Amino acid sequence: MSANAQNAATGKSATMRLIASVPAVLQLSLDFSANSNIQLIGYIPGNTAPAAKVAYGRSEGSRFEIKAGTMVNLGNASIFSNISSSYSVDVFSSNSGLLRDPSFATTASIPYQLLLGDTAATARGGSFTFARSGKSAKSASALMVALVIGDVPASAPAGTYTDQLLFSITAN
Repeated sequence: MSANAQNAATGKSATMRLIASVPAVLQLSLDFSANSNIQLIGYIPGNTAPAAKVAYGRSEGSRFEIKAGTMVNLGNASIFSNISSSYSVDVFSSNSGLLRDPSFATTASIPYQLLLGDTAATARGGSFTFARSGKSAKSASALMVALVIGDVPASAPAGTYTDQLLFSITAN
């Protein structure tokens, strides 16, 4: 943008050129976590765990029943991007994509996949990675975040199984 100004007393004029730059913005918001962290708490029913299914809520400490093939909806992620290039949503898992007994009383572990929108990922190297690209609309669109429980070993005893997830977004 250029602007011209003239001093009435001297008759001299000056030209200024103003250049504005919009910084790159890449933002991830989760409606189920205030700090991009979530503790997953699942259970296999038995004498020590509730037999009734408990719905997974959007607050820490909510529990879900572990059954092979079950999809557990965690909530929604919103992504806002004003960059046209590619970026990644990385979700780091404390247990490498496995639900495990937090007391380590059993070595049984239950694998799961993570869904972001309609894309499923399996943990590799301790994290789930979702490749995305392009600018978002004026307001960020909501993408469902869920996990799909894998095979539950017959040897897995009743009890609680957990994992900790940390979500991040980075430009590639």
